[in-house]
Amino acid sequence: MNSESDTTGPIDAVIVWVDGNDPDHRSRRMQALSEEGPATTLPIASRGDDTRFLDNGELRFCIASIRTFAPWIRNIYLATDRQCPDYLTREVQQKYNISLVDHTEIFADFEWALPTFNTRTIETALWRIPGLSEKFIYFNDDFVITAPVRQTDFFVGDKIVARGAWNRMKTYGRWYMFVSRMANYLSKKLLGITRTMHLLLQVRSAELAGLTRNYFRVDHVPHPVHKPALESFFEENPGLFEQNIRYRFRDIGQFSAIFLAYYLKIARDEAILVPPDDVMMVHGEMDRLMWLGRKIRRIERQEMRFLSLQAIEKMDAGYRQQLEKVLSELTGLDF
Repeated sequence: MNSESDTTGPIDAVIVWVDGNDPDHRSRRMQALSEEGPATTLPIASRGDDTRFLDNGELRFCIASIRTFAPWIRNIYLATDRQCPDYLTREVQQKYNISLVDHTEIFADFEWALPTFNTRTIETALWRIPGLSEKFIYFNDDFVITAPVRQTDFFVGDKIVARGAWNRMKTYGRWYMFVSRMANYLSKKLLGITRTMHLLLQVRSAELAGLTRNYFRVDHVPHPVHKPALESFFEENPGLFEQNIRYRFRDIGQFSAIFLAYYLKIARDEAILVPPDDVMMVHGEMDRLMWLGRKIRRIERQEMRFLSLQAIEKMDAGYRQQLEKVLSELTGLDF
């Protein structure tokens, strides 16, 4: 896209991870669900489902892919809640320059928001990680880079690179919300598919940045974040920060700080907008077997650069084994 000289300064990676299989974490989560009070206005039906907190081992591929295909990333910060994966030994952390960051560090001076089991709440405070670079890339733990990438695939100067497409802004009135919530329930009950109201989250975040008619629908990829944009926004709007971190579980009333970071830059014409033609999602709930075989072959041939793994615990066992073998070889996984 552009020469490496167009981007200066260090770039870190931030990953949010949880092991919901941990009995202590699950016990605290169930306790928090039972105590959920007035902070919740319109809870998302799947907010407490075990599947939302499962560790399927994707984090290993995520970390290995960063170090193989984006070796220019300085630090990898792993945000956790009193947890550390067994395979991330001290030696592995040193080799891959990984730092564990506990929620208590991220929510310093806002400890009343803990414990939280809500990714959106955690994302709201990630920019507060001590020592974090001004430009950082946010990864879900199920994001995998599958081919070499450069700094300028994420940042050009102080501009971010956003992958997606323009959409008309939708109005989420009471009737639309009722229908959508019913669709969520039926989708989960009849088809076993979990819907997350992801588009509403983007619309809410775009509105906060001042967009009114259209929003740039961002794809499910590693997200470049310019920290000063979020810092200044929350300095000017401290009430919004505190309101968004009140929720211990996902709620329709929330916005996404990660998408907000996109839209603040887009609204200022400080973003380079590109189509998501180098992106793929593998979904264990929704992909048919014939699609899975084709997708795995495309991954092996490195026909895209960004992969998102969704619900792989529900994937056909044979195809999951194939996928993990391909990803292990592709990323050079050695831990």
